[in-house]
Amino acid sequence: MKKYLTISEMAKYAGISRRTLIYYDQIDLFKPAKIGDNGYRYYGIDQYFELDVILLLKNLDVALEDIHIFLKNRNVDYVLSGFIRQKQKVDEQIATLNTIRHSLDSYIERYSTLKDFDLESITYSYREAESFVISETIEHFDDIDSVQIYGRFYSSVESSDLFSGYPIGFLVDVSAFYEENFHAAPYRALVKIPADRLQIYDEQRVVQRPAGYYVSGFMKDEIHHINTFNNRFRNYLKENDLELNGDIWELLWQDEATSEQPEDQVFEVLIPVKHKKRD
Repeated sequence: MKKYLTISEMAKYAGISRRTLIYYDQIDLFKPAKIGDNGYRYYGIDQYFELDVILLLKNLDVALEDIHIFLKNRNVDYVLSGFIRQKQKVDEQIATLNTIRHSLDSYIERYSTLKDFDLESITYSYREAESFVISETIEHFDDIDSVQIYGRFYSSVESSDLFSGYPIGFLVDVSAFYEENFHAAPYRALVKIPADRLQIYDEQRVVQRPAGYYVSGFMKDEIHHINTFNNRFRNYLKENDLELNGDIWELLWQDEATSEQPEDQVFEVLIPVKHKKRD
């Protein structure tokens, strides 16, 4: 009866490559029963069982260095606790991957919208409530204080939320609508947050955009075109007998991920409105 298998025969049995078996030998994970005078590796028939354990653990994504320890502690209690630890690790990986997938879904939806956006149209529609984490008030658009507030704010937002795929933006005081220079009005930076993430932030840092009717439209290069854009909004409100009913929301839909030119940024501006009361 044949006592030893060649490395090729063992590799074929296990469904792995000769190179893998050589590597396992080099790291002292699974060594051949003997080395022939010709330098060839030979494996004993009973080594099937040990290799099966290695392949089982590897299939469960156990690290090779941890498999070393498993092989030296093969009893029910140790293996059970090891499998429980591995399951916890996998659960954490699943949670991370689900977060990444959700972010990818958000980015895909966001940039798909951008393919068909219309810079000319203004829309009157009902919008569901959404929640945001918000910064301190920024009084002046272009001073050093604003840069410091941005820095404190963005560093305080969890990276999984900051890069969730949801648009970031600004909440601008309604007085801006009537200012000759839109950027003279106070505003706050904001990041949209999923409902299941709100509990990790202090209540005073969370603001909700109320459900209701909004006049909205897309605008390119907010810094240079906001005043012209506002004039279009004013005309729309006048023509449709509407008036403002809250602060102005600006959401950044196209950002540096899709263009290296700052002037290519695309914002959606949303203004809550109500019908004027008639005398």
